[in-house]
Amino acid sequence: MNAWSDLPMELLGSILERLPVADRIRFAAVCSSWRSASGAHLCCPPPPQSPWLMLPFNPTFTRTGSAAAFFSLADRKAYRLPLPDPPVSDRLVVGSSHGWLVTADADSELHLLNPLTGEQVRLPSITTFPFVDVVRDERGRVTRYSLCFEDDIPPEPFEPDRLRYFCYEKAVLSSPPSRSSPSSSWGGYTVMLIHNPLFGLAFARAGDESWTLIDTPSLYWVDAICSSSGQFLTLGSTGRVEAWDLDGGPLPASTLVAPSLGFLDCSKYLVELPRGQLLQVYRWKDPVQSNCKWEPRPLYVECVTTRVKVFRLKVDDAKGCVWVENESENLQEFALFLGKNSSMCVKVRECPELRGNCIYLTDDGSWSYEKCHEVVPDVGVFDLKEKSLKHCGGYNFQWIWPPPAWVIPTVT
Repeated sequence: MNAWSDLPMELLGSILERLPVADRIRFAAVCSSWRSASGAHLCCPPPPQSPWLMLPFNPTFTRTGSAAAFFSLADRKAYRLPLPDPPVSDRLVVGSSHGWLVTADADSELHLLNPLTGEQVRLPSITTFPFVDVVRDERGRVTRYSLCFEDDIPPEPFEPDRLRYFCYEKAVLSSPPSRSSPSSSWGGYTVMLIHNPLFGLAFARAGDESWTLIDTPSLYWVDAICSSSGQFLTLGSTGRVEAWDLDGGPLPASTLVAPSLGFLDCSKYLVELPRGQLLQVYRWKDPVQSNCKWEPRPLYVECVTTRVKVFRLKVDDAKGCVWVENESENLQEFALFLGKNSSMCVKVRECPELRGNCIYLTDDGSWSYEKCHEVVPDVGVFDLKEKSLKHCGGYNFQWIWPPPAWVIPTVT
């Protein structure tokens, strides 16, 4: 054996299975035989890893709008990744699941994007919503959208890039898109979307040409996840949780999973622990105070997270399922990641760079064009025991657009 390139394919495969995603990328760049081994073992899942933070566009680091920077909590460094058009610097992230971002471009159209591989999937057009009308110029380019709510209410006009701030609250994937060959169509996924007006639900399966609205007129949905059982779970504004069957017939059906907790004016998230138990996390923000140690001047800081409460779903023999306030010690083994991403729970023993009993937060609205371009996002690590927000590192408050988002890096 004369060179590293002569190592047996079986040995290279065994090495690859132990490498995190960033090292797999470096592995493939060594030589052609290692690149071949990397391609042959593409479907092998990497060892458990912590999420990356997609950073706002920084022209001094990425230099082009067709690249994005991602900060690795494990490596404590940022990676610059080239991405396909439309330029990622013009996109708003409205979801992150299974290593794929859900992004809204400058025409307010949605795409699935894998930041590691650069692969992307176009989702049904925003014009397939029955309440959206579109005006195009002679070249077919979108010049304006109009939202039509009721017959007796005049349509509300939106510039092409402004509708995304109003329309999209959060998008969640059932599973990562897949295909059998580079020339075949993407399949194997469903997208659940929380949208406006009135925080409604819509979904699209792989190959659908339009969004399907789900009729829930008396409920306002604020979060959604895809559970370990493969069902979408949606969280209402009062804490009610429902599970959805999107494959049982032409009309979606839901079943009650957990009762209401009561309305509280704060951000709410639904989380599933690895053992299947459900949590609700409530997050309160207050106007920023002068004692915020990393407050960036002179940029405008609107508010920061000051209080968090966690509730867990408990089975009571007499009352059935009830929500009870969770003791912080119960989360010593876990770190939670919340924001526009599908809520994640990571075991800290598998990712020693993370802190147990902590919640890693990014800002998630309510958004507007002005807020996303002028207000510093609320990003940090909330320690449940100390009840305080700390800087998570890697985030330069000088740059604020697009707002940061968590994503688990994957090449599948």
